[in-house]
Amino acid sequence: MSALRIEEGEQEGLRALRVTNGPLTLVLVPELGGKIATWEDRRRGVSWLWRNPYLPWRRPDPGASYVAAFDLGGWDECFPSVAPGVYPAEPWEGTPLPDHGELWSRPWAMEARIEGERLLIRGRVEGGLLPYRFERLLVMEANRPSVHLRYRVENRSEHTLYFLWAAHPLFPLEQGTRLLLPGPAAGRVAATLGLSPRATTFEWPRLPAAEDWVDLREPDPAGGWAVKVFLRPAAAWARLVRPEGAWWEVRWRGPVTHLGLWINAGGWSGAGTPPYRNLALEPGIGAPDDLEAAMRGWGTFGLLPPLQEAEWSLTVTVG
Repeated sequence: MSALRIEEGEQEGLRALRVTNGPLTLVLVPELGGKIATWEDRRRGVSWLWRNPYLPWRRPDPGASYVAAFDLGGWDECFPSVAPGVYPAEPWEGTPLPDHGELWSRPWAMEARIEGERLLIRGRVEGGLLPYRFERLLVMEANRPSVHLRYRVENRSEHTLYFLWAAHPLFPLEQGTRLLLPGPAAGRVAATLGLSPRATTFEWPRLPAAEDWVDLREPDPAGGWAVKVFLRPAAAWARLVRPEGAWWEVRWRGPVTHLGLWINAGGWSGAGTPPYRNLALEPGIGAPDDLEAAMRGWGTFGLLPPLQEAEWSLTVTVG
């Protein structure tokens, strides 16, 4: 009997797809921007993704604040920007770009099917603010603890399209959580709360702050601070290790330029709740999170010529 399973149902009142390949179970919610709500390692009983304990699920409102109402946890896709701002180029110059992009606020067309020993989940969504089509294909092979994610973005206009993209999986931050990157890795600080970095650039993993150093490899959940940094690891992978030793690893291919790292050690909540303790490992195209700053400051961003496509991929493995 095949280990591959597809179940369609509801979660928190919203349509959900539950897919299993044996070692892994994922739950995806098309109405919440294609959110991956659950990523479970069934062999170890580990549910990897953080879930916000304070915010209820609801159908997205494109005019709502992401951090106040829709920072629900799980894995979102951020495109065509990450931070709120405006589109900086003609012919759409001045168009408001929402926080965490617009994909989270748009329902996706999503279908799942089994082909032999592979399970495929394809999600598609059309841009509302800019003329693009965004597509993500998840591929799960039977009895393998990995998921391959293939991305394609199509520029559907006669003008160049500039963008940022970031995967946005959130994880619980527990005492003893460790982050492993291939060194050396040059880092750049984008934002901090509760920390005063002595420099905006640093060498992983030691962030110079105040009169001491913060070791980002094993952040203290009770630190009372939050930081967003961008890294360029020596090789295209990063690993998160839980206190008991279970690990979650992401590798990337294609025009991915950075690894974004968000660590919230009890330093921030955007919803008027107690501060969160979570972190995000974010392979991305372009930096920092604001598209205008990326184009006019850091100089790293995605670019799609008229009527052209871009493709890239991630592979996530647990062990």
